[in-house]
Amino acid sequence: MEKLRVDFYESGDGETIIITFPGGGLGIVDAHPSPSRSRPDILSLTKGKTIHFACLTHPHADHGVDLIPLLESHPDIRSFWHTASPLDAFIFWTTETTNYPSPVHQFAHDLRKGWADFLTDLYGAVARRDDIQPHLLQSNLLPAVIDGVEIHCLSPDEAIRNKFERVYRSRVSGERAALPNPNSLSAILALRWGSSVALLGGDALKENWDTAHAHHHHRKLPKAIVFKVPHHGARNAMNWQAANYLDLCARAPNARAVLFAGDADHPDADVYRKLRAQTDLLCLANGLAGAQGEMNPLQINLPGARAARGPRVCNPVVSIELDDKGNSTLLTGNNCEACPAHLVP
Repeated sequence: MEKLRVDFYESGDGETIIITFPGGGLGIVDAHPSPSRSRPDILSLTKGKTIHFACLTHPHADHGVDLIPLLESHPDIRSFWHTASPLDAFIFWTTETTNYPSPVHQFAHDLRKGWADFLTDLYGAVARRDDIQPHLLQSNLLPAVIDGVEIHCLSPDEAIRNKFERVYRSRVSGERAALPNPNSLSAILALRWGSSVALLGGDALKENWDTAHAHHHHRKLPKAIVFKVPHHGARNAMNWQAANYLDLCARAPNARAVLFAGDADHPDADVYRKLRAQTDLLCLANGLAGAQGEMNPLQINLPGARAARGPRVCNPVVSIELDDKGNSTLLTGNNCEACPAHLVP
């Protein structure tokens, strides 16, 4: 039976997700190296494979640093998926162009403040290759279909992107409006393979999930049996008063939820409790456990102190296989019953 496989690699304060489609080709959703070197080199992970798409879920470096060497060097990449508008790409490119009219150059430079410098290299790598097609993700698009797998984009909505456009226009007129939170641009991808759904939440915030619920219902998607926890388990991604992302996840059996805890402040303890209560939770890293092992050989635990070298690595990789009948199989990884973070009060 053909299977859909999703590999989640521990990536320090970032994320790396590699999808293997039934035909053997890959989809890359974000990519960031692991400081503990628990994740192999991105080019070795993808060597000899067709990459149907490389996706940056939103414009933050912890989700895209390793997409740059991939886009520069891999010989067979079909498309680049992203959520930043053509105007964003223009701004990143213009700041590196010395012969552009100086008022525009200065305006673009001011707008880019607060955005990661890596975006210039990322968009440059795409622009230099005629064989890679840029593809702007937005929730009103029809699903892409690869080897029978439907890929639905549930976020961001056009209204969210328009918030950024309004700020750009206001700054042209001299106003100093603040840019919205770039996490609100985060793509939420639902991969449907028959009766099975893997839901990849990027760093999506509460406002993203409010509309994702509507799109999920409108498209009559099954509940997710594999779920990537959004924003490293942060509190601002969880709606506590209304429907939240866990309502899109299967119960009995619980969906397998995968958590990238980006630093010693993540996940939020209340979010972690809720995830453990309603999902089969697997952590790549977990700040609640504190720095352990090689990262903290003396096992020093100071109340209130921030781990200087990041959270504990729980699993170097979590690999899950889905069939088209609504079943998932854990190939690699241990759930949180084996993780010290489950002792959080």
